[in-house]
Amino acid sequence: GEIRRSQGRLMETARISLQGDRSNNQDRCAIFNYGQSCLMVLADGLGGHPRGEVAAQIMLNVCEQLFTKTPKPISSPQFFFHHCVAHAHKLINQYGQSQDPVITPRTTVVMALIQDGNCYWSYAGDSRFYLLRDNEIILQSTDHSVPQRNARGEENPANRALTRCVGGQRSAPMPSTEPPFPLQPEDVLLLCSDGLWSQLPQQQLVETLCNVFPLKKALHMLSSSAEKNGQSRSDNISALSIRVDDRNCGMHAVSYAGDSENELLSAIDHLNTLITENIAEG
Repeated sequence: GEIRRSQGRLMETARISLQGDRSNNQDRCAIFNYGQSCLMVLADGLGGHPRGEVAAQIMLNVCEQLFTKTPKPISSPQFFFHHCVAHAHKLINQYGQSQDPVITPRTTVVMALIQDGNCYWSYAGDSRFYLLRDNEIILQSTDHSVPQRNARGEENPANRALTRCVGGQRSAPMPSTEPPFPLQPEDVLLLCSDGLWSQLPQQQLVETLCNVFPLKKALHMLSSSAEKNGQSRSDNISALSIRVDDRNCGMHAVSYAGDSENELLSAIDHLNTLITENIAEG
């Protein structure tokens, strides 16, 4: 966990990403801090398509590049979110087309931008955004998914198909972008992959995030429970969280809290130049 100041307020940040029982971790998540602005990004590569981890990493890289380049405070967060998704979609498809045989990597994304005391948020897929305040969930994203049907046409609520993701289709998806909200002391923001939220009751999310300190401990407790509840079939489990705190406590600024424990794929290294060039052209 880290503590930093944004627009005069202290914010405690925490991050976790577990492989679970999968053969590799296709989740990518990071918190980027530049000046008085903070960007949270979480991407969950789709396991049913090849190289979901590449799609997720491209999404993360594009967000970082555009966030670094864009003057702060960002004048149009909605355009910024759409720009991130459109560029990542283009690069993911280019990467897939360059493979032999051709593949179609895909990823979800959920993003939150904190600036001027407000939070702006956007998403595509079933990675979720939550705002917790006064021991309850005040805001929650709505999954871009539908129940799949069995051979008899019956819906199975536990088996859902995504209706929106980044990569795969010819046209870039339109991410859902919700109205901003002013942050209040003790607000908790949570961005997480379905490996976390699908294995935990909402009440456990609320009670742990609102009452366990520090925030890093809360994420470890939730992730451990989700992994255990997966019963040896656990998905990747990733989460980013921020707690707004006006108390007078020590703080130190962090320029970047990223995915340091995961080695970047060699394919991604070669894409960084391509990303920069595409953003410059855009």
